[in-house]
Amino acid sequence: MSLPPVFPPPEAAAGPPPSGRGTARWWVLGGGLVVVSAVCGVVVFCAGLWTYANHDRPELIDDPPVSEVAESACATMRATVAAKAAPPGAPVDARVRSIREQNAAVTAMVAQVRGLDADLLADDRPTTLWLADWETLVQTRERYAADLAAGGRPHFVAPTADGEPLTDRMNSVGLLCEVPPQLLDLP
Repeated sequence: MSLPPVFPPPEAAAGPPPSGRGTARWWVLGGGLVVVSAVCGVVVFCAGLWTYANHDRPELIDDPPVSEVAESACATMRATVAAKAAPPGAPVDARVRSIREQNAAVTAMVAQVRGLDADLLADDRPTTLWLADWETLVQTRERYAADLAAGGRPHFVAPTADGEPLTDRMNSVGLLCEVPPQLLDLP
């Protein structure tokens, strides 16, 4: 009795079984690439977050050396403006003197902030515009005081910028420094 011929199984005919070392190498390389990509992604994300968190917001006075001086000077100005307000029914010369003393308080505040380093002010973008707005308000009030002193019956209108009251822009720079109502409520 003869036995049927024995043929090797088809997988044996293809060569020796794979050792698994080549497959493991691809897994290590793939895993390494995933880890490197994840680390790079985290680094880029953190760098972007840091840059965003520390950038100058052009609509805010947010550089501490500038904002601290501005808020301190503003607090002094606001107290002086309130103290120098003319009482209701004051004579014209007392009202004119009050307006000019209040203007002097605003001018002192502006000078104190302008006394900072020019580059520091330029780097915190809205600062120079904010200071110019205060100067415009003082000029408008001075014209009113001059007309009042000359015997006129002037009407005070707060200056505007782009059709909006200038005071809106002055009050929206992120400082604790709103325009005192005594600067706008002129009799």
